[in-house]
Order: sequence, then C-alpha cells, then structure tokens
Amino acid sequence: MYKILVVDDEPTGLNHVCLILKKKCPQFEIMNTAENGKQALEIISSEQPDMLITDIRMPVMDGIELVSQVKKEYPEILSVIVSGYSEFEYAKSALRSGVCDYLLKPLVPSDMKNLMDRMELKLNALYYERRNEILKSLCHEKELRKDSKLERYFPASNYYTAIFRWNGLPSRFAKKNGVEIFSMEEEKIYLYGRDEMEALYLIPEELLYQESFSSFAKKLFKREQKQKRGAYVTGVFCGKQIPIGQLPETAQKLYRKLDETIVIGKSQLITLDGQVLSINKSQKEKELLERIERLIHYQDNDKLLPELHNIFLIWRDGGYSQLYVESEVKYIMRLLQNSCPLKMNTSEIEFMVDDVFYYAVDTQELEDSIMLLIQQYTSQAGKERGDNREQFFNSILSFLNKHIQEAVTLGEVCREFGVSQTSLSRMFRSYKETSFSNYLTEIRIEKAKQIMQQDPDGYVKDIAERCGYTDQFYFSRIFRSVTGICPKEYMDKIKKR
Repeated sequence: MYKILVVDDEPTGLNHVCLILKKKCPQFEIMNTAENGKQALEIISSEQPDMLITDIRMPVMDGIELVSQVKKEYPEILSVIVSGYSEFEYAKSALRSGVCDYLLKPLVPSDMKNLMDRMELKLNALYYERRNEILKSLCHEKELRKDSKLERYFPASNYYTAIFRWNGLPSRFAKKNGVEIFSMEEEKIYLYGRDEMEALYLIPEELLYQESFSSFAKKLFKREQKQKRGAYVTGVFCGKQIPIGQLPETAQKLYRKLDETIVIGKSQLITLDGQVLSINKSQKEKELLERIERLIHYQDNDKLLPELHNIFLIWRDGGYSQLYVESEVKYIMRLLQNSCPLKMNTSEIEFMVDDVFYYAVDTQELEDSIMLLIQQYTSQAGKERGDNREQFFNSILSFLNKHIQEAVTLGEVCREFGVSQTSLSRMFRSYKETSFSNYLTEIRIEKAKQIMQQDPDGYVKDIAERCGYTDQFYFSRIFRSVTGICPKEYMDKIKKR
C-alpha cells in the first residue's frame, strides 16, 4: 500500500481530498497531512511518503515551491497539485517544476480515482526498477546507494531467501555473461539472476501461510530441476525469515555458500548453516599430483593423460567443489604452458577453462573437455579445420536453428559435430562475439517474436514450448529481460498496429 501526504491550508479542502482517497482509492494510505509547504517538507524528511498531493495557494510556502523542493531533494516522490480554474495556466506551468499531474477544483471523485490509478501504475514501475537495481547490486557485490531504503521498496515485514543455480558458477571472463533474470512486475515473489542459469528468491513471509519454508524450498528445488533438461541444480536457502534490513548480509552469505557448495554434476539442496565438505588432500592425491608435475616437466605425454584421468576420478569420488577442481585444473594448465608454451596465451586459457566449467553438466563431460584441451596443448591434435572453418561453424548455426524447439546443450552440439567444447566456444567468440548460451537465447527470443507476429492471439505457454522453454514463466522472464516488455505486452502492441 502506497503512502500519501496531503497538503492544504483549508480544512474543508483537505478533508474533501482525504475522504475521496479513503472511499475510492483503497490501494493508498493517507500517511499524514500538512497545512503548508514548510510543514510538509518537515514531514517528508522524516516519513518519506510515496506521493504528495498539494494545493497551490498556501501561506509560508506554496504548492509550486513545495513541489520544486521535493523534486530536488526527493526525486522519487510523485507530486500532484490541486488548483482552481483561475489557476489553470499556472498549474500547467508547474509541470516543469516536477509535478506529475494536476486536478482541478471542484474535485470530481471519478477524476481523482482515474488519476490515482495512473499514479499507482507509475509507482509500480518505479518501485519495480528500484527493487531490481537493489537486487542486482547485492548479487554483484556492489555497495547499495546511500538512499536505498530497503523497507520502502520491499514492504513486507519479513522475507525468506533462497538461491538456485543450474550447472556451474557464472562465467567470469566472458564479455557478455548471459541474460539477467528479473521477476515480472506483477509477481509477489521477487527474483533476480546474474544470468539465465540462476535465481535468487526473496519471498514475503505471508505468502507461505502455514507451510514451512523448508518444504517450500524443496518444491522450488524440484521445479528448478524440471526446467533444464540434463542440468544439475544447486540450491541454498536460509531456514528462517529475515527483516529486509538483513538482506545484504544474508545475500552475501547465500552466494558464498553457493560458491563453496557447487559440485559438478551433483544436484543438491542445503541450508545456509549446512556443513560444507572440508577438503584435505589425501596422500594418494598428493602423490598423483606430484607425478603429474613430473610428467609435464619431462613432457611425457603418453603417461600424462592416464594419470590425469586418475586425478579426475579422485575429485569425482570425493565430491570436490567446482572451486577446488577448477583451481587444480588451472594449476595444471599453467604447468603445461610453462613446460611447452604453444599458441594459446594465458588469457585464452582462462577463457577456455572458464567455459568448460560453465557448460559441463557432469564430471565425465568436464573431464572429456579438459582432456581435449590438454591434448591441444601437448600434441596439437585439436587443430581447427582450415579454409572451411567458417562454413563448418555455419552448419552448427543451422543445426541450432532447426532444433530450436529442443532443449539443446553445448555438449550435445559438440557430440553431434565431433568438435571439442573449447573449440566451439572459441568459434562463437570469433564469429558471433558472444557465448553459446547467449546466442541460443537470442535466436529463441527472435523465434518467439516471429511467432507472435504471425499469431498475436497465441498462448504464451505454446510459444514458449515452440522455442525450447518448458516453463512459460521462465520464458516470460527471459523475454522481458531481452526485449524490455513481457510477451503479452509485445503481442498487444502487434494487435494495435
């Protein structure tokens, strides 16, 4: 419920505005009233309403000066002025001072209701953008703006929080890290993802009714598992509700726990205070790593690959986290580069390894991709096709477009064309200047737009399925993130042409 400050020096006028608001606009609450602009500013500084309704003619400070000050100091407060017919031109000129709209005396209840409905839509849009901005800052570990009043944009008393991620951690080196995901404006559960593989949930306590959040988190976990075929899901949730003021600290803990918890190929749901596997190198692992170091140093490549396979078995059977395995793999790659420097530079290695961990759906796919990358280092066996390389890549794009309705993964494309994951990722960066997942999202949304153009009365669920999305709500969020509007709005615009 949005809060309003009503300002008028005449009691009858003040009461009349308040009476109409109470009867016709239940979505608004009259927070306070004031008799002049100066008194209103004092109230605003301490209580910060969402909206200001003020008369023009008042002593001490009139409505125009008040609105101008509010616009300067509190730009997100919406202002409406009330004026008589004799002040009509004066009222219109006040729009330049920051007034959103105006009402003419004598007030007509239906006119005020229509105006307040418009103001509600503006406030909904404004607060939606601010919530998204706040969630984005928290998830990217940026400091919130000094004027970020969390209680204002997140009105519930308490919230539950959870984070779910499909597959590995976000790509850290790609220029485009995927499509950010936001909840729809009308949704009561707030959601944000750094890319399309992630969802941070912020759930008002009252939405759960009598259900425990542990039970609700399990339902969310099962739903997330169904959305992406072949993917594994890592979920972390806070078992107790928190006041919104604790969100920054809680979000930081959730992400830290997620980073520590992800195990390639393993779906798991844990609580924020759940135990994380403590990794201590076994004697066998230490000896194996020392042997790998020697083999790399002496460039004994025939014996190197079997030993690398053995170390992957240890990591898989031990359930080691992505961060741990990634750190060890990068160390091995650095050793290789120092021992037999080839064409690929350090930054390119980082890109390649980053992509491998981002896309791998299980430990076998991870091992296969790393092995192919190492073979490229040690034997040049992974040389790219020559003059027909671009033609080969175009055949891959054609395949994706033909199979857009299916939940195609990078691994499946690699197996279909007999190409390594690292080579395919490099092709997308070279020819499309984007990642495989970004490109797939782009062509799916373009396909959806084409379908909507042809049939603007179609069902969103059917359109989603024809573009490879099994969940219409997930599709709607992706569509809005890419186009700026939801599917229904897009189709409505087509019908109005």
